[in-house]
Amino acid sequence: MKNFEKVSSIPCNHRSPKIVGGSEARRSELPFMVSLMRRGGHYCGASILNEQWLVTAGHCVCSGLNKIFQASQIQGVIGLHSISQYLNGNSSEKPIRINFKRIIPHPKYECTNVKNDIALLELEEPLSFTEGVKPICVSVEKPLIEYENQLAIVSGWGWTNENQEEGHKADILKKVAVKIWNNNSCEKSYKINGKPNSLISDTQLCAGFKSGGADSCWADSGGPLIMKDQILVGIVSTGIGCARPGLPGIYTRVSKYVNWIESVLR
Repeated sequence: MKNFEKVSSIPCNHRSPKIVGGSEARRSELPFMVSLMRRGGHYCGASILNEQWLVTAGHCVCSGLNKIFQASQIQGVIGLHSISQYLNGNSSEKPIRINFKRIIPHPKYECTNVKNDIALLELEEPLSFTEGVKPICVSVEKPLIEYENQLAIVSGWGWTNENQEEGHKADILKKVAVKIWNNNSCEKSYKINGKPNSLISDTQLCAGFKSGGADSCWADSGGPLIMKDQILVGIVSTGIGCARPGLPGIYTRVSKYVNWIESVLR
């Protein structure tokens, strides 16, 4: 049994506690959230691990040519609440743009495959933590089976509807509660709902509702799925559409990658 406090510089028990069907987060409610931007626009989420590192999805660091971005091709923004206020220079919180020194996808990740969909981003300069900028906690103290059928929170600035003519990218950071599924039940539900070749591996987890209506969506990729104690358990990875009945979102199961994360950070 171990936790990730040696990676994060704030103890896990000392924390203040795109989305379909969710609500707007309060300012600084999710201080570990990062917007990844390219060419001045938000395209993925990430989470702060410690002063020097972020974690995101592997596919968030892939270019349209299925090659890993150069570190200089993307930026992050921390302490962000409203994207439009930040871009217009009107934000009272003064979000901070950060640059990256290295991008490290999982060694078995391939841009054309959803397996091992996780990557680490090393910052050029270490972060200074404030009320609005804090690291997330990663823990393997509980087997994830204990989380099955419990609610978790996913957050991001992604699309509010699968149909982009009806929805839009969120301006204010949004959050929504989703229920963690048993992997076998998730795989069966995908097959029943017209996706017979779907396989949910032990490095993935599913979260959503049988009736749909709540989910992550486009541009939420790479963002965190957290339990009520703000423990990071998943990273937004893939799925079919957004918030469809019987097709919960599929997340990278973070506990399966703790040893790899520790090895990189060392």
